[in-house]
Amino acid sequence: MFAWLFLWLVLLGWLTAGVVGHVRWRRLRRPARHRRWWVAGAGLVVLGYAHALAYGLALTRPAEICGQRTLDDDFPLRHARADVFPPDLSCYWSDSLGYGPSHPTAAGTWVMWWGAALLVAGTVARVTALPSRAPRWARAGLVLTPAVAAVLWLTQVAPLMRMSAVDPGNECFRWQVAHLHSAPSGEVVATDRGLLPVAVDCVFTDGTASLIPLTSVGLWSCCAAFLGCCAALRPLRSPVAPGR
Repeated sequence: MFAWLFLWLVLLGWLTAGVVGHVRWRRLRRPARHRRWWVAGAGLVVLGYAHALAYGLALTRPAEICGQRTLDDDFPLRHARADVFPPDLSCYWSDSLGYGPSHPTAAGTWVMWWGAALLVAGTVARVTALPSRAPRWARAGLVLTPAVAAVLWLTQVAPLMRMSAVDPGNECFRWQVAHLHSAPSGEVVATDRGLLPVAVDCVFTDGTASLIPLTSVGLWSCCAAFLGCCAALRPLRSPVAPGR
């Protein structure tokens, strides 16, 4: 409990110091808009990542960090798992199959994602401000589509790909409980994971279901949008002089 409160106070203190320093730097240097976003984004990424790592790796007592769900310990802690990137400390309780794990590192992770969003926004502002005959939407798409695809992969696909042989079965059971009326009613037989095409499928005794249907559509959409932006940026042919 004291470690949780201490890390929260440290995060708020560093955020306050960063805001004050950023405002002072803007008044003295008067940088361009994209540079302001780059500096703020890089600072938030470093701060959020450090805060999440303090929970996930630097502290060696995950049970104390995860805390206690109720005073009478109705839902005891089963195990905890720490991931390096995206930084995440997941606390698995006895009812996590139905409701999912808790994440004490959520604050630092959100700070990191906000910083990444500022970095992407600064890059988009920079590429769209450059003098070029190419359409601005195509230049912005070359930055935005890979960024959206990376977010989908890191948040939806990568955690499932890193799971052990037992955890995907638990995820399939959790998905089955959440989609009780539309999911297959049989037992989980196996799980299939693939990269090309991206797939995380649950094989039941009476059917197969995908854990990431919307994510797969999003990844393919990002790929199509990126190719469309590349096509719009193809070199323009110079006109041929008449009489030649």
